[in-house]
Amino acid sequence: MKKIIMPLLLAVIVAFQGCKGPEGPQGPQGDALVGTTFDLVGVDFLAADDFQYGLTFADAKLGVDVLESDAVLVYINWGTEDVNGTTLKTYRLLPQTAFLDNGILTYNTDRTAQDFSIFLDGTVNLNTVIADYTRDQDFRVVIIPADFAARTAGQVDYSDYNAVVKAYNIDESKIKVVKAN
Repeated sequence: MKKIIMPLLLAVIVAFQGCKGPEGPQGPQGDALVGTTFDLVGVDFLAADDFQYGLTFADAKLGVDVLESDAVLVYINWGTEDVNGTTLKTYRLLPQTAFLDNGILTYNTDRTAQDFSIFLDGTVNLNTVIADYTRDQDFRVVIIPADFAARTAGQVDYSDYNAVVKAYNIDESKIKVVKAN
């Protein structure tokens, strides 16, 4: 019995070492990954709309296909700064909190497979928030296909917009602008 097991075990080991096939061709380098990035500009959060703004992905303004498993990252333009004569926008991932004199204001987002919305929440009475926080707000939306998001899980800090741009090769000169109103 021992004489049969040893040659059989050796044959199995040799067989599994030979299971490696040829490597496939290398994919294109430096190209932007499939996905969608767009700016949503001029969003007003009004009492009549329950302080929220929403869009469907299939809306003519967007016209994108989004799977339920895709990552939809929404960043708010939190201000600009001048760096050596160049104006740079600062983006912060939602949810984002503003501490006001009369309470806490939070910009938040939710989504389904068909749509997404951005809304205001917090401890502050939303009817008393000044227009600087509720009118003409700009957002950048980055949709990352599930297969790319899964491959980079734990490797990309999604709260750092610049890290997302670098990891997914987003060409900011080609970002579509969608007007909210």
